[in-house]
Amino acid sequence: MKKYLILSLVAVLPFLSFTQDLVIKGTKAVTKQYTPQQVIDSLQKTFPNAQSVKYYKGDAEATKRGWAVSTEDNLGGSGVDYYTISFKQEGLQYYGLYNQEGTLLEYKIEQKMDQLPEKVVTSLKSLSKDYPGYKVVSKNFFMMKDNNKSKEYYQITAQKDKAKKDFFYSPEGELIKIK
Repeated sequence: MKKYLILSLVAVLPFLSFTQDLVIKGTKAVTKQYTPQQVIDSLQKTFPNAQSVKYYKGDAEATKRGWAVSTEDNLGGSGVDYYTISFKQEGLQYYGLYNQEGTLLEYKIEQKMDQLPEKVVTSLKSLSKDYPGYKVVSKNFFMMKDNNKSKEYYQITAQKDKAKKDFFYSPEGELIKIK
């Protein structure tokens, strides 16, 4: 019986962390106590109804892997920390990226296919034609908001064999970049 319980736990564990890994890859969970007060204050000001809040800390390299940041975002080098805050608000799952001074850099809202703009869905239908062999593997999509530039875009994950890529689309369905 004990053997079956352990096997069941091992089988379920990857599914429990799947959503978290999409955004928080390379970071480590921290408590509110080890999160700068400026980050906590900024979260409460921008998202006053945040619930089920979880805090993560990472360096610039981990942040680049888990977020759509680019060189123009001027992320600091080694020794500079960034904080990803995972929370729910109004029934939606959010992720916010903050620098150590408490500035909200980007945030993501998890969405389903039927919540995407029609033009993005239309573009996704031609993805396999434009990128032969790639198929959308996302079950959840992310509407992302770049706070510095007030830009909104949608992140879609597609896969060809074992190679995965993230495709970023504007609300008008224009492919912005591939990562």
